[in-house]
Amino acid sequence: MSRLPDALLAHLRDPRNVGQAPGGQTHRGEARNAACRDHLVLSLRVEGGQVVSAGFKAAGCPATLGVGSAVTELLPGLECGPDLAEGLRSRFVEAYGEPAALHRHALAMVAEALGSLSDAG
Repeated sequence: MSRLPDALLAHLRDPRNVGQAPGGQTHRGEARNAACRDHLVLSLRVEGGQVVSAGFKAAGCPATLGVGSAVTELLPGLECGPDLAEGLRSRFVEAYGEPAALHRHALAMVAEALGSLSDAG
């Protein structure tokens, strides 16, 4: 079994931005993986079309929890549009390297949650 890289393990041990996006959410996305029972909710604050803050709630495997926390620090500054998931993936790989096979499902859940974003207002 692959273990989380140390930088992601730090997010698992001390998650950041748990709950709603700092400043209040304007958008919300959710993803579930029935096979492993993972559940991820992303909360974004978007101003002028750009993500300014992010929060998350997650239940499931350590990869989902660690990645959920990590992406909340990578999302701010990205444009909230159709390319948001790809922009985030690029930032993730730059910050943490290419994810191991076991951890790719966590990034896929993030992409699914971003694809399901809706106004939270």
